[in-house]
Amino acid sequence: MEQQDHLLAEARRYGYIEGDEVWLKSFMNLPARKVGQVKESADASLLYFANRFELFRGKVEDLLQKIEESENKGSFLMKALHLKEQVASYDALGDFESLHRRLSEAEEAIKVTVARNREKNLATKISLIQQVEALHNALDWATAGDELQELRQAWIKTGPVDKQLTDELENRFRVAADEFFVRRKAFQNEKKAMTNRAADQFRSLIRQSEGLQNSTDFEGTTAKLKKLQQDWKEVGAPYPVSKPTTSGRSSALPTTTFSSA
Repeated sequence: MEQQDHLLAEARRYGYIEGDEVWLKSFMNLPARKVGQVKESADASLLYFANRFELFRGKVEDLLQKIEESENKGSFLMKALHLKEQVASYDALGDFESLHRRLSEAEEAIKVTVARNREKNLATKISLIQQVEALHNALDWATAGDELQELRQAWIKTGPVDKQLTDELENRFRVAADEFFVRRKAFQNEKKAMTNRAADQFRSLIRQSEGLQNSTDFEGTTAKLKKLQQDWKEVGAPYPVSKPTTSGRSSALPTTTFSSA
């Protein structure tokens, strides 16, 4: 009974009966407006709309509690705005002004939190872009490729930044990643080309050594073989090689002296 009396008193504080209509008093520069019709009696109607306000207040309290407890406060911003908008149109009798104020405070707090998070996200994304760009000069391309995949996952997990910066940052990250793959492909192609050139040079040296096998000019052949040995070393490719001998008649290189790999 005490609760009913309190609700009725609140209803009369914020509303009134005019004819057979229930009206909410003016608040926050909003004009008074009709919220419903008198049904059984004036008091019963006032209580009905006071209870409706309690239902609405419960929604607000529940939302504010969730915002307080949540780490991702930004996800509740639209819900807070929706309830705040309903303050001006919800058919009930009660202290809508205080609910509007509390929702406004929650809205501002969420916006501050979102702004701070976006600043952190911006710093994180710029760092990720710089790390991808640094991979362009990598020597171990396999390891660098794994690092790039990790950076991509970190990028996906990083929260949003201001909308006006989103496209720019996404483009910078994509371009940096694409340039990495272009450079890696160019490196691999050049490595293959160098390997092929080295193989051709080794084959040429082998053919030259084979051409000396039957030479009777031992002194001249020895000098030529030493020159071939030096040329072999200067090719610089990682091919295994058995060093040719230069003593006596056997100084001419057999076909197995150099590996054509």
